[in-house]
Order: sequence, then structure tokens, then C-alpha cells
Amino acid sequence: MNKNLTIKIGNKKEEKTENQFMQISVRDNKLKAIINVYNPENNDAYQAVYRNEDPIHEEFMYIMHGLIFHVEQLVGAEIPNLIVEGYYRQPSGDAELLTIYAAIRSERVCRLNFAVRVHLGAEDYPYMDRLLDDLACCEAEALKYIHEGKRFGCEMFIQFAA
Repeated sequence: MNKNLTIKIGNKKEEKTENQFMQISVRDNKLKAIINVYNPENNDAYQAVYRNEDPIHEEFMYIMHGLIFHVEQLVGAEIPNLIVEGYYRQPSGDAELLTIYAAIRSERVCRLNFAVRVHLGAEDYPYMDRLLDDLACCEAEALKYIHEGKRFGCEMFIQFAA
């Protein structure tokens, strides 16, 4: 899904770009995103990697949690204590292959780790519209970190307490 964004870098003029998320992952409670960026004004394309050094908000994990429904539908079983750690998109012919990474983890070990795949635009997945909406929500929340500098919620509390 392409997002049209206006970006400003330093004192440069604002440029409209088209961005497509290729990967969103959460590891050690930190966000990593890989984005394909295209600037139609100068016909330039590149890949940007974003890493958030601060912990993510619970609401981001809640939004990622929405992808569990799709993992369970694609696997055909309900899986207790499952968490979604991210997803990766890649071109695949006329469609796009989406790989969702999920795991069951405890404090010390990873008990189960797997990936499920679905072709966006090529498979007859009955919940495709819901999946696309859930992916759009994940990407919209990631944009809050990337473009709005969203930080961990208790920073304000720490600032006042100091």
C-alpha cells in the first residue's frame, strides 16, 4: 500500500514522496521499519531503514496483535499466547507476498517461532479486506514514530519527576 507523504529535511523545500512499507518488526520492544521511497519530482527511488531506540507504546503492540487473527486463520488453528513480531512484503509476480512472523515466547526461551504467508491480490483469502485494513493500521502507527517522533509514554512522567 503506497502512502503519499510530504517530508522536510533540514531547510530543504518540502517534497512529496510515495512510501511503501516493506517490513515492520518489533524486537526487544523496539520498532524497525524498511520503507521503499519514491520521489516523483526527481524520479528518485531508494530504501530507508528506520530504527526506534526507545521502547514502543502498548498501543502499537495492540495494533500488531490484530494480525494474530490472520495467523490463526491461515494456520487453521487457535494458538494461545501467540504474539506477532512483524511482517515482510515482497513482490511476487502480479501480487505481493506477505510473510507474517509470529512466536510464543517466555522470558527465557522461544517455544515456537514460525511464519505464515499469503499472496495479497492473488489468493482467495476470505478476510483479505480485514487483513489490508490491519496492515494499514500497523503502517499508520509506524508513521507516528517515523514522522512525528512518537516516544514512549512515560517520558513525560520521568521529565516531571526529575
